[in-house]
Amino acid sequence: MKKGTFLALGAALLLALSACNMPGSGNSAAQVQTAAAETVSANLTESALLTPSATNTLEPSNTPEPSPTSDVTNTPFPSPVSGGGGGGGNSCDSIQFVSDVTIPDGQQVPAGDQFTKTWRLRNAGTCTWTTGYSVVFVSGNSMNGPASQPLTANVVPGSTVDISVTLTAPTASGQHQGNWALRNASNQNFGHFFVIINTGGAQATGSPGSGNTFNASSVGQVDANGAFASAAHAGANSDVGVRGFVAFNISSIPSNATITEVRVDFSNFDTMSNPFATMGCLQGFAGSFFPLSAASYNASGAGPDMQWCSSGDLSTVFINDAVKNRLQSAVTSGATSLEYQLRFNGAPTGTALVRFLSSPPKLIVSYTTP
Repeated sequence: MKKGTFLALGAALLLALSACNMPGSGNSAAQVQTAAAETVSANLTESALLTPSATNTLEPSNTPEPSPTSDVTNTPFPSPVSGGGGGGGNSCDSIQFVSDVTIPDGQQVPAGDQFTKTWRLRNAGTCTWTTGYSVVFVSGNSMNGPASQPLTANVVPGSTVDISVTLTAPTASGQHQGNWALRNASNQNFGHFFVIINTGGAQATGSPGSGNTFNASSVGQVDANGAFASAAHAGANSDVGVRGFVAFNISSIPSNATITEVRVDFSNFDTMSNPFATMGCLQGFAGSFFPLSAASYNASGAGPDMQWCSSGDLSTVFINDAVKNRLQSAVTSGATSLEYQLRFNGAPTGTALVRFLSSPPKLIVSYTTP
């Protein structure tokens, strides 16, 4: 409503009120009220005509709230693809043993004779073995073989190759074993194959009865977390590495003795799962490890002097010249103990163990004195 309309209306009301009280007025009160009412009505009508009627603006319709978006479900990360191959390698480098082409295990070879050992192997991996790969001696008796020898041709996945090394039979009587592997262009060993021969006469059967038997005088284990126990286990427990330890008391061997033969007998064992399939080869490293502590797990050792790449290997009693030489050095220096750390050469995986039982590992030692 305009400001002038309110003023006119107020003036009319005042006039009406004045008329009611003015003496000598010829208008009656009723006439004054009627005139006032007509004035108000006229002003309201004028106001309505002057003021455009406002159109009713519709209230905006309620826009429905957007429906709540459900939380995005977490898409799990893809599980890592595990890889691995047989023969102590991985999916790239892996060996499958096919056959002994020459010198089957246990063959009699005259002492001091030179011979050629040939293995037939299959490339069971996904990478080609190039001339940058080599056959390498790992442990046991090298029989004067090469420390390493390069392959002479490429071997594609799935194909077989005959690999030969020239060896010389030891002069000592008995059974002798040499352990070999392949080495890739990155200087990583994989696979395992071996030669076992007998030399000499009556001892050529490899019977473990000759010599002096030294049972392990101390055994134990230490894991990667520093926990240790009195049982000799090696492998992995819930992906935590476990290393075994054995010590042999050699104080009874005279310091002037000449060690002529050592047979290694670690055959009293069982396994939990198959540690050889998941972690490769069990190896023995000489050193000083007792008394055991958390630090023994990472203690360095010389060697390996011993290696087993399957349960069949570990079940075999065999002559080991590396242990013989190690023992000779210990005796000559006046040491009273020969100690070994037992560990797998692959990464700790799952729960898989070799466990040496109530009958401890043995060394069967033959020696002479002046």
